[in-house]
Amino acid sequence: MEIFDLMQSTNSNEVVFFEEPSVNLRAIIVMNDTVLGPALATCRIFDFKNLEKASKIALQMAYYNTYRSALLRRSFGGGSIVLLGDADKVKNEMYLRALGIFINKLNGKLFLARSSGIGHKDMHEIKRESDYLLGIDERYMKTGNSPVEAIAKGMIWGLKAAVKEKIGVDSINNLTFAVQGVGEVGANFVKELLKFDTNIIVTDTIYDKIKVIQDKVPGIKVVKPKEIYKQKCDVFVSCAFNNIIEEEDIQQLNCKILTGSTNTVLKTEKLEKALAKTDILYVPGYIINGGEIIQLSNEYAHKDPESVEAELPEIYDITLKLIQQAKEENKSINKVAMETAKKYINDVATIKKLK
Repeated sequence: MEIFDLMQSTNSNEVVFFEEPSVNLRAIIVMNDTVLGPALATCRIFDFKNLEKASKIALQMAYYNTYRSALLRRSFGGGSIVLLGDADKVKNEMYLRALGIFINKLNGKLFLARSSGIGHKDMHEIKRESDYLLGIDERYMKTGNSPVEAIAKGMIWGLKAAVKEKIGVDSINNLTFAVQGVGEVGANFVKELLKFDTNIIVTDTIYDKIKVIQDKVPGIKVVKPKEIYKQKCDVFVSCAFNNIIEEEDIQQLNCKILTGSTNTVLKTEKLEKALAKTDILYVPGYIINGGEIIQLSNEYAHKDPESVEAELPEIYDITLKLIQQAKEENKSINKVAMETAKKYINDVATIKKLK
């Protein structure tokens, strides 16, 4: 598939390729839609051998970031940055400063958000050359409202809505959660779950990440990666990679609710039909993982860090409304969410023509 076909399939407006051989920097920057505001870009660095695959991932990231912002009615468009290369080999001060210079060339059309691909220390290197960065305000870090922490807290609110609709209770106490992946987001999500009287089952392909959890929570149930799908639980939460769950995995699921911290946990959208034949409520991750969008939006607007906690319950309201609307209209939650987000973007576009 050519790059223009990929752009069309995700309704992306602009794709920029940057290269600086002197520091081994190769970057794909996508601005999906900027009707609502500047593109908010999450970042991923990976040693992709296939440019088409890297471009597709960049386009998908930006696409979902557009709709995450629209559902929350925040003034950001969707963007992404995919860096090609082995992080351990290419990432250094000059590499990151060069990235900052390239971001400047977009003249404020895009802001880079602190994300799993770019750490806190990396962001400060980039900041030496660019001010178009978000997610590094120390006030938010010190009050437990960093982007990653906001994602985890927001997910709790979204899951409370899903639990209310599917299980019929107002609390997540006494429920069992299976968590697939305990990296930065997964570990923070487990931390939030521990504030409630919940039963937690975890897995990860990297033992060191499991060990960190076990040291903090002795006795927590740990299973092998392939065993996680068949665990009896109320809620299955994937905090691993996008599109990780395949058809054979669905056949093993023993849960009432399926969701994740990633934008979509299903390998393909066609698998939604397979899930629809089960009694499992599927809530796409991009509906409940918007705590990060709230935090970054508030940082951009120079609001107090405490404002994040006050606004996170919006995710509960949005999630509950989408689930109920999907049931009333006999549609998938994903379809209703997309329609809702697109309508909001179109409404804003219409109003902006008045200027």
